[in-house]
Amino acid sequence: MPILDFIHPLSYVFAAALAGRKFAAGWACYQQWIVWVWQGQVGLVIAALQARQVALGLPEEDEAETSPRQVVAKTLTYLENQQDKMQYDVYRQQGLPITSSLMESAVKQINQRVKGSEKFWTEGGSEAVLQLRADQLSDGKPLEDFWQRRQAAATGQRRYRRTG
Repeated sequence: MPILDFIHPLSYVFAAALAGRKFAAGWACYQQWIVWVWQGQVGLVIAALQARQVALGLPEEDEAETSPRQVVAKTLTYLENQQDKMQYDVYRQQGLPITSSLMESAVKQINQRVKGSEKFWTEGGSEAVLQLRADQLSDGKPLEDFWQRRQAAATGQRRYRRTG
Protein backbone atom coordinates (compact mmCIF):
# COMPACT_ATOMS: atom_id res chain seq x y z
CA MET A 1 0.00 0.00 0.00
CA PRO A 2 1.77 3.18 -1.13
CA ILE A 3 1.59 6.13 1.27
CA LEU A 4 2.23 9.68 0.14
CA ASP A 5 4.57 11.49 2.52
CA PHE A 6 2.30 13.89 4.45
CA ILE A 7 4.74 16.77 3.92
CA HIS A 8 3.97 16.84 0.19
CA PRO A 9 0.21 17.55 0.38
CA LEU A 10 0.89 19.86 3.32
CA SER A 11 3.09 22.02 1.06
CA TYR A 12 0.68 21.96 -1.87
CA VAL A 13 -2.36 22.74 0.28
CA PHE A 14 -0.54 25.60 2.00
CA ALA A 15 0.41 27.19 -1.32
CA ALA A 16 -3.10 26.84 -2.75
CA ALA A 17 -4.82 28.16 0.38
CA LEU A 18 -2.70 31.32 0.37
CA ALA A 19 -2.75 31.81 -3.41
CA GLY A 20 -4.37 35.17 -4.19
CA ARG A 21 -5.47 35.75 -0.60
CA LYS A 22 -4.30 37.92 2.25
CA PHE A 23 -2.37 35.87 4.79
CA ALA A 24 -5.06 35.80 7.50
CA ALA A 25 -7.73 34.52 5.11
CA GLY A 26 -5.32 32.06 3.48
CA TRP A 27 -4.14 30.77 6.84
CA ALA A 28 -7.70 30.10 8.02
CA CYS A 29 -8.39 28.24 4.77
CA TYR A 30 -5.15 26.27 5.09
CA GLN A 31 -5.98 25.21 8.65
CA GLN A 32 -9.32 23.78 7.53
CA TRP A 33 -7.92 22.06 4.47
CA ILE A 34 -4.96 20.46 6.25
CA VAL A 35 -7.27 19.11 8.97
CA TRP A 36 -9.31 17.48 6.22
CA VAL A 37 -6.16 15.97 4.70
CA TRP A 38 -5.07 14.74 8.15
CA GLN A 39 -8.47 13.13 8.64
CA GLY A 40 -8.26 11.39 5.27
CA GLN A 41 -10.98 13.60 3.77
CA VAL A 42 -9.00 14.74 0.76
CA GLY A 43 -12.18 14.78 -1.32
CA LEU A 44 -13.37 17.81 0.68
CA VAL A 45 -10.17 19.68 -0.17
CA ILE A 46 -10.51 18.72 -3.83
CA ALA A 47 -14.09 20.02 -3.88
CA ALA A 48 -12.98 23.29 -2.24
CA LEU A 49 -10.15 23.64 -4.76
CA GLN A 50 -12.52 23.00 -7.64
CA ALA A 51 -14.77 25.79 -6.37
CA ARG A 52 -11.74 28.05 -5.96
CA GLN A 53 -10.62 27.24 -9.52
CA VAL A 54 -14.07 28.21 -10.82
CA ALA A 55 -13.91 31.51 -8.90
CA LEU A 56 -10.40 32.31 -10.19
CA GLY A 57 -10.78 30.86 -13.68
CA LEU A 58 -8.46 28.49 -15.48
CA PRO A 59 -4.83 29.56 -15.95
CA GLU A 60 -3.67 30.88 -19.30
CA GLU A 61 -0.94 29.01 -21.21
CA ASP A 62 1.70 31.70 -20.69
CA GLU A 63 0.70 32.53 -17.11
CA ALA A 64 3.40 32.56 -14.44
CA GLU A 65 3.80 29.41 -12.33
CA THR A 66 3.26 31.47 -9.21
CA SER A 67 -0.05 32.99 -10.26
CA PRO A 68 -2.97 31.99 -8.02
CA ARG A 69 -4.73 30.24 -10.91
CA GLN A 70 -1.64 28.14 -11.71
CA VAL A 71 -1.00 27.28 -8.05
CA VAL A 72 -4.61 26.18 -7.50
CA ALA A 73 -4.66 24.18 -10.75
CA LYS A 74 -1.37 22.46 -9.93
CA THR A 75 -2.52 21.58 -6.40
CA LEU A 76 -5.87 20.33 -7.65
CA THR A 77 -4.21 18.05 -10.20
CA TYR A 78 -1.71 16.80 -7.63
CA LEU A 79 -4.34 15.93 -5.02
CA GLU A 80 -6.61 14.28 -7.59
CA ASN A 81 -3.72 12.12 -8.84
CA GLN A 82 -2.51 11.16 -5.35
CA GLN A 83 -5.85 10.87 -3.53
CA ASP A 84 -5.67 7.08 -3.16
CA LYS A 85 -2.34 7.40 -1.29
CA MET A 86 -3.63 9.94 1.26
CA GLN A 87 -5.77 7.91 3.68
CA TYR A 88 -3.90 9.31 6.66
CA ASP A 89 -6.59 8.50 9.20
CA VAL A 90 -6.40 4.81 8.24
CA TYR A 91 -2.60 4.80 8.13
CA ARG A 92 -2.36 6.29 11.63
CA GLN A 93 -4.89 3.77 12.99
CA GLN A 94 -2.71 1.00 11.56
CA GLY A 95 0.42 2.52 13.09
CA LEU A 96 2.00 3.19 9.70
CA PRO A 97 4.41 6.08 9.16
CA ILE A 98 3.00 8.98 7.16
CA THR A 99 6.29 10.77 6.55
CA SER A 100 9.66 9.57 5.34
CA SER A 101 11.54 11.65 7.91
CA LEU A 102 12.65 8.63 9.99
CA MET A 103 14.12 6.91 6.94
CA GLU A 104 15.75 10.12 5.72
CA SER A 105 17.30 10.58 9.17
CA ALA A 106 18.67 7.03 9.15
CA VAL A 107 20.17 7.53 5.69
CA LYS A 108 21.78 10.77 6.86
CA GLN A 109 23.32 9.03 9.88
CA ILE A 110 24.63 6.19 7.74
CA ASN A 111 26.11 8.65 5.26
CA GLN A 112 27.84 10.59 8.05
CA ARG A 113 29.31 7.43 9.54
CA VAL A 114 30.32 5.77 6.32
CA LYS A 115 31.07 8.71 4.03
CA GLY A 116 32.46 11.19 6.56
CA SER A 117 35.81 12.90 6.15
CA GLU A 118 38.91 10.79 6.77
CA LYS A 119 36.95 7.60 6.16
CA PHE A 120 38.07 5.25 3.46
CA TRP A 121 36.22 2.03 2.84
CA THR A 122 36.42 -0.82 0.44
CA GLU A 123 33.06 -1.90 -0.89
CA GLY A 124 33.26 -5.16 1.04
CA GLY A 125 34.31 -3.46 4.27
CA SER A 126 31.57 -0.88 4.23
CA GLU A 127 28.99 -3.51 3.33
CA ALA A 128 30.12 -5.68 6.24
CA VAL A 129 29.87 -2.80 8.73
CA LEU A 130 26.43 -1.81 7.45
CA GLN A 131 25.28 -5.44 7.68
CA LEU A 132 26.51 -5.68 11.27
CA ARG A 133 24.67 -2.47 12.18
CA ALA A 134 21.48 -3.74 10.54
CA ASP A 135 21.86 -7.03 12.41
CA GLN A 136 22.32 -5.16 15.69
CA LEU A 137 19.12 -3.20 15.11
CA SER A 138 17.10 -6.22 14.03
CA ASP A 139 14.68 -8.08 16.28
CA GLY A 140 16.56 -11.37 15.98
CA LYS A 141 19.94 -12.41 17.33
CA PRO A 142 22.12 -12.43 14.18
CA LEU A 143 24.81 -10.23 15.72
CA GLU A 144 25.30 -12.58 18.68
CA ASP A 145 25.41 -15.53 16.28
CA PHE A 146 28.01 -13.71 14.15
CA TRP A 147 30.32 -13.12 17.13
CA GLN A 148 29.96 -16.72 18.30
CA ARG A 149 30.85 -18.01 14.80
CA ARG A 150 33.77 -15.59 14.59
CA GLN A 151 35.09 -16.62 18.01
CA ALA A 152 34.75 -20.32 17.15
CA ALA A 153 36.70 -19.81 13.92
CA ALA A 154 39.41 -17.64 15.48
CA THR A 155 42.93 -19.01 15.14
CA GLY A 156 44.73 -16.23 16.96
CA GLN A 157 46.53 -15.21 13.79
CA ARG A 158 45.86 -12.14 11.73
CA ARG A 159 44.99 -12.70 8.10
CA TYR A 160 47.03 -10.68 5.64
CA ARG A 161 46.24 -10.01 2.04
CA ARG A 162 48.62 -10.92 -0.66
CA THR A 163 50.09 -7.93 -2.45
CA GLY A 164 50.73 -8.97 -5.96
